[in-house]
Amino acid sequence: PQTAPRPSGDGRHIALGRSGEDSALAWLLTRGHRLLERNYRFGRHGELDMVVETPEGELAFVEVKTGGGDTAGDPLGWIHGRKQHKIQRIAQAFCIERGIDMNRPMRYDAIAVTTAADGTPVIIHVPHAFLPDGKGYWRG
Repeated sequence: PQTAPRPSGDGRHIALGRSGEDSALAWLLTRGHRLLERNYRFGRHGELDMVVETPEGELAFVEVKTGGGDTAGDPLGWIHGRKQHKIQRIAQAFCIERGIDMNRPMRYDAIAVTTAADGTPVIIHVPHAFLPDGKGYWRG
């Protein structure tokens, strides 16, 4: 027998994620980063939360994870190996689609967004959160 699809809930997790991305973007912009693309979607493969140019001129593919509370664990821990490969693949597609030189300095950053007791966002930015390993790229 087929199982019924799980209810999608009330969308609070989507709103939470969007709010976290908004906070992360604002934080990056105040530190000199320039937004190149937000929520870049590559077909059914997924999306990049943000692509920014750092003040140093590096291209950074930024994965944002937003925690809903202390029980959710460390948002940065949610960027596991499979997710890293997926981000690498989508980043490669982004560069090919935009004609970006693959030899340009690039990095993969992670940002965790949680909420302090007073309701303000707490941002933890990890530049170079993971290194490309080749497994997430197409052979070209």
